Amino acid sequence: MTSETFLPRMGGAEIHVANLARLLRERGHGVTLVTNEPRASSECEDMHGTVCISIPWHRSRILYLVRVLWKHAARADVLHAHYSYRMAALVGIIGKIRRVPVIVTLHGLGTLDEAGARFPYTYVHALYRLLSLRLATRIISTSEDLARVAARYCDYRKITIIPNGYDDHRFYPNHLVNASMRSIYEGRLIVLTVRRLVPKNGIHYLIEAMPYLIAKHPNVLCLCIGEGRMRSYLESRMSELGITDSVVLLGEVDNALVPTYIALANVVVFPSTAESVSIACAEAMGSGVPIVASRVGGLIELLGAHEERGRLVTLVDWTESNYDAPLTLPHDRYRMLANAVSDALENPNDQRVAAALRYAKQELAWRGIVRKIESMYTSVAHTTS
Repeated sequence: MTSETFLPRMGGAEIHVANLARLLRERGHGVTLVTNEPRASSECEDMHGTVCISIPWHRSRILYLVRVLWKHAARADVLHAHYSYRMAALVGIIGKIRRVPVIVTLHGLGTLDEAGARFPYTYVHALYRLLSLRLATRIISTSEDLARVAARYCDYRKITIIPNGYDDHRFYPNHLVNASMRSIYEGRLIVLTVRRLVPKNGIHYLIEAMPYLIAKHPNVLCLCIGEGRMRSYLESRMSELGITDSVVLLGEVDNALVPTYIALANVVVFPSTAESVSIACAEAMGSGVPIVASRVGGLIELLGAHEERGRLVTLVDWTESNYDAPLTLPHDRYRMLANAVSDALENPNDQRVAAALRYAKQELAWRGIVRKIESMYTSVAHTTS
């Protein structure tokens, strides 16, 4: 298994890879993970015997990386690359030569165009994507949205939709929160985001919507879990808008604490411009917490086109995932976002919350997801790619 990114870097794809590797090991499979994340080795200690090899991406180490992948491919029944990016392109070539089937899971990176990328990077990235998708034996798309994008570059018939999963043993309704933590936020209405602070996740849109929300609910407090390159910009806008007492950028939070923060939340918000089937959204659904999200990509699939399982807001002028997130939006979009969050705060127990919980348990629990992936491994094992 390969992945450019991994824990402790926090994100849906990183959690997906960790859960998949752990559950495969629990089901008796041997798993070797090769990642470019330099801090990954310590995280693998808790993954029940997964072999973890960390090789940071650098031109001087590419030949070494190829040798490692070549060696481990010789003993593999299946090669599974996450993202349609650099590692997937290498795995595709090695799998073709070694005649080992290759599965590629789409998470966004590589499949979607990079916002602001320039020549020659646009062409290099396009080459990674083309090689990854064309050489793959089978492709797992975590959303129909990403599948449509991938189908521009490969045969749609080899794409299977298997959404991201969530751990229903960690995320469930009425999760206990210790008294000391609850006392910190006593008397506040908690609006939570669990996203990296990067443009496509749209946290800056929520910041701009906060003055409208505060006008309706003066005791509201927005907690933002995640770190990223937009932190300085967000802090600047919070100061300019005079909302520093109503927004807390928590930075990276231990993954073990995320269920507690979701349990504390009155609403969880996903104001993204690009999203596959968000693990954080699935976790919020499985926790029985109201959700407000942007009407884009996999968020539509999770919450329902007719908002059967949550509130969807049109923030951008597209519904397919797009990394090219504008810095600002028309002010009526911010008001719409604030109104949706306000409605969720005022109606915490409407039928959408119960519908989201049922859907999460039936369709998104990891035990079922891993069996679907395992079935795909069985179907391609011992075939040539």
